[in-house]
Amino acid sequence: MQLTLTTDFEMKKLIRLFPLFSLFSLLMVFLPYQLQGQCTTPVLHTSGTIQVGCTNVTVTAQGSTTTLNYCGETPYWAGNGSNNGSYTFTFSPPVSGVSLGLTGIDNNQFGSQAVEEVLFEINGAPYPITIPGTPGSCFTPAIITPPGAVRGAPGQTGAWGNMDINTTISTLKVEDVIISGTPNGVVFSLFICSQCCVTNAGVISASPLNLCPGSNATIPPASQTFLESNDLLQYILFTNPANTLGSIVATSTTPTFSFNPATMQTGVTYYIAAIAGNGVNGNVDLNDPCLNISNTVQVVWRPLPTVTFSAANPNVCAGACTTITATFTGTAPFTLTYTSPTSGTVTQTFPGNTGTFQVCTLPGSSSGSLVVTATAFTDAWCTCQ
Repeated sequence: MQLTLTTDFEMKKLIRLFPLFSLFSLLMVFLPYQLQGQCTTPVLHTSGTIQVGCTNVTVTAQGSTTTLNYCGETPYWAGNGSNNGSYTFTFSPPVSGVSLGLTGIDNNQFGSQAVEEVLFEINGAPYPITIPGTPGSCFTPAIITPPGAVRGAPGQTGAWGNMDINTTISTLKVEDVIISGTPNGVVFSLFICSQCCVTNAGVISASPLNLCPGSNATIPPASQTFLESNDLLQYILFTNPANTLGSIVATSTTPTFSFNPATMQTGVTYYIAAIAGNGVNGNVDLNDPCLNISNTVQVVWRPLPTVTFSAANPNVCAGACTTITATFTGTAPFTLTYTSPTSGTVTQTFPGNTGTFQVCTLPGSSSGSLVVTATAFTDAWCTCQ
């Protein structure tokens, strides 16, 4: 190993020659996040709803607004004409973050007393900025005020590029607020993090199910699914297709559900679907922006049918007949099997909710009870035995 000696004079020269290089190296090591924006899909329309990337972006302007391409930022100009102005962006589905470029934020440059600041709201609540952007074009870097607004430095006009906001965003409001004088407003660009969702809960191929309470609702597993490494696939039973996630009755890892009388009712239409998304504590995260739900299969657990007998004349003489009325609950047609001492076993089908049949006694029968017993009973859906 060779030892190299350096004199104090030489070291002082090195220190004088390279302090800026050393500082720049530290910035490159510790601040890469601020030197490169993470969201690259531009939003360019100034009104209405357009799909940008994989999200629908609705833009609403309020107050003093127009469009401008200025110092590398475009197209949004809020606060032009020295009046407050704002743009609100609604994202469906939500985006995971945004990056903004801001320019022309006046703070009393040239002693004009023109002062403005840029405020932000996310998901309906004020959002204080805490992380600065990178130096912008044309002007000196902007600053963050203690409440979290963005201004130009005192006596300067401010600009930033790549001001990143990394949080789930459904709505974003960017507002230029006039503090004093007649500033010219802020011009800004907007880029969104809009990675296309690839999670797919697939397709279920099954016909509607009509079941008795003792039968399980079983459908084929979902096919054509696609899950990312951290995704789960589950099955849900729910009641309202217009509010799927808000009407979930049961969740299962398999496409089978049983009837639970404590939480379910017969005669009610339920729906089964596959659901896929990020796994959290063994379940699909219902707040996953890439949550995906398959088509649905209807299932109804039908109530068990009932039958009751009544006789027009319960007192029958030996060798005579009487009419028995059968009253049914359930769904027609009804197939009834009954027995009596004289007729044996009889099976009869009835098209409506009531029906009649005759029971006769044998000539010379002794007095006593004549018993008619239902031994099997079926409606359109279920069988009682």
